[in-house]
Amino acid sequence: MSESLTNLGSAKVDATEETNIPDTDSTILTWSPVDGLVIEIDNHVYGGSGVPIYAELKDADGNDLPRDTEVILRWDTPSRDQPMIVSERLSNIRQYRTLSLKEQQNEEYREQTRTELKSDGLIVLDFEEVQVAINSSTQIDWDNSRLEIDRKAVTVRAED
Repeated sequence: MSESLTNLGSAKVDATEETNIPDTDSTILTWSPVDGLVIEIDNHVYGGSGVPIYAELKDADGNDLPRDTEVILRWDTPSRDQPMIVSERLSNIRQYRTLSLKEQQNEEYREQTRTELKSDGLIVLDFEEVQVAINSSTQIDWDNSRLEIDRKAVTVRAED
């Protein structure tokens, strides 16, 4: 069943917001499926390649995070020492600074929001997590921020 992954979580997916450590790759958001479920993220939706990610990334003063903020997706499991990077690195967040959340979701601008995974997709089991990490000189403030992966790219289902 398709489901958006948001920083708010859902009945099927736990979401944990975190504050980044400036000037280093650090996790700002994790998603983990609840017991017995699996998250599948598809790298090919809307006739193109890449996962549409919509974001409004703000600091405590309500200002956009700096344009040169970098974003990556990571996958983590208890058997690994470090999370594994599973996407390209976005080298700037211009699209999130100039487009509203509504505009980002509009098909006219959707291409600008795509983040390429390093494979055709990602499967996250109930003891694993997918992370959004940033490298920014400024800390994110979740009272002013929002982030979601488009529902067409996400399936949450029972584990086989």
